Amino acid sequence: MYKTAHLFIQKQSMVDENLRKVHILFRMLAIGLGILHVYAAIKSQSMNADGIPYLDIGDAYFRADWVNAINPVWSPLYSWILGVTNVVIRPSIQWEFPIVHLVNFIIYMIALSSFEFMWKRVRTYETSNESYIMPDLWWWTLGYLLFIWISLCLIEIWAVTPDMLMAVFVFLAAGLIAQMRAGEGSLRSFLSLGLVLGLGYLSKSFMFTTAIVFLAIAWMMQKKSGRKILLSASVFLLLSLPFILLISTKKGKFTIGEAGTVTYLRYANGMPFPHWQGDPERGIILTHPSRIVHRIPAVYEFGDPIGGTYPISTDPSYWYEGMEPRFDIASLFARLFASALVYAELFFHQQGILLACILALYIMRQQGKYTLQETLKRWALVIPSLTAFGLYGMVLVEGRYVGAFILLFWADILGNVRLPNVPANGLWLGILSSIAAFGLVANIILFNLDGFTRLNSSWQSSLGAAATPAAKPLAVAQTLQVLGIQQSDKVGVIGYAYDSFWARLAHVRIVAEVLEADADEFWRGDDALRQSVLAAFAGTGAKAVIAEYVPEYAHLKDWHRVGETNYYIYLFGK
Repeated sequence: MYKTAHLFIQKQSMVDENLRKVHILFRMLAIGLGILHVYAAIKSQSMNADGIPYLDIGDAYFRADWVNAINPVWSPLYSWILGVTNVVIRPSIQWEFPIVHLVNFIIYMIALSSFEFMWKRVRTYETSNESYIMPDLWWWTLGYLLFIWISLCLIEIWAVTPDMLMAVFVFLAAGLIAQMRAGEGSLRSFLSLGLVLGLGYLSKSFMFTTAIVFLAIAWMMQKKSGRKILLSASVFLLLSLPFILLISTKKGKFTIGEAGTVTYLRYANGMPFPHWQGDPERGIILTHPSRIVHRIPAVYEFGDPIGGTYPISTDPSYWYEGMEPRFDIASLFARLFASALVYAELFFHQQGILLACILALYIMRQQGKYTLQETLKRWALVIPSLTAFGLYGMVLVEGRYVGAFILLFWADILGNVRLPNVPANGLWLGILSSIAAFGLVANIILFNLDGFTRLNSSWQSSLGAAATPAAKPLAVAQTLQVLGIQQSDKVGVIGYAYDSFWARLAHVRIVAEVLEADADEFWRGDDALRQSVLAAFAGTGAKAVIAEYVPEYAHLKDWHRVGETNYYIYLFGK
């Protein structure tokens, strides 16, 4: 008997040691890949259009510019983090974007810890000697691979958006729910849930709806803890209501955030973007659209009253006030169909191997008779995931929106694998788990190979890149400085200012633009037409006009070229 006990302890010690090695291996893999992605983002001075408003709003908070800081479209927490970083570090023009990516890496590391907090607790609510569950080694292997995949391939660590930050709070909330499901419903857990959900809402307004679902699940877990649920809800409202009141006052109506409304108007109702002027024939009269200061080609002016690098992006809801979302069954079905294609790509193509393996395990699964309440409890974390999939599905689905909820979905699906206690089933668990892991590893490898190949400029040129390259944002910003353009100066753009990241680096304000679709009319026009367009730009207070992707046939007298690129700058009064 002593020998048997000794062998059991020795075997358990070996299992624990192997599990420790799995944790170390996959943490190193997650951190190593994260560092590579951040390095690639820093090397390429990567930025995306959503990142510019977050940076602008962060600055506005710390210079007490409340008019531009309180924003109904962009949630505040990510902006606060970026704002604090810029105030403390005060990065140079070369380091502003790289510093953002270092901040994103820190958030990624916090998300990794939050994932481990959740994953450790998902399966603690039940143990049984009558069935096989997925071995801890495979449980953690699949969990880490799913985290790496959704973080780097879907949310994308280099994307300057709050989605990774939101994932932190989704994982923490799910971990606390799993803890309550295991019977550990302490007062601290409920307080923590309210705090996490409140911060989640401040990271992204979509979390308000998700928070209600999480609170409902917490009540379902422990119905006798009504006061604790009330306390949790109170903490959540204490954190979220001040911002809701501020943006509601600004919009003159109750709102938890206008991001969803703007997205619905664009993708479900087909609202053109940017510079739509309304449709009087259909009774759609916008309250204050951007202003047309030149007709052919159209020059749009939008310098006031919204601030920021590109005011159209700073608060899209302002420029489209007057158009109300309308329900259209045909549009709804069109959006659902488009979303279904995205979900099919995510689940059947990118996760097809994992899905097939899990379906096989569920077919082999030990059947049990559960009440509705027991079923909901066992698969509780699937509920907020399906809610998120459905809500996004009616408007717009992107990998970064649903990435955290995909991991949440698989948590309880994998956690509830139960096979009859037959020796062969242990072998099948190992085989199918290893195949599922292989599928995830293949996805991660293919994604990274594709991403780093696209960063290789020589590869791009071999595929037929343009003879005259586009200018890097840093080069445009530095050229503006050399030409004497100062921070806060107004400029115009011939092109599409939505992704004119150079303007943020130069800290200038884009107040007018000729859209890329109309630019050809400007370049092919006679001298009188070009002068009238430039006069319209000058009338907006612009100190310069930056022309993007200028064609080779363009007449470029008095324009300053940015290096050897197809970007040119025209200065007024010089």
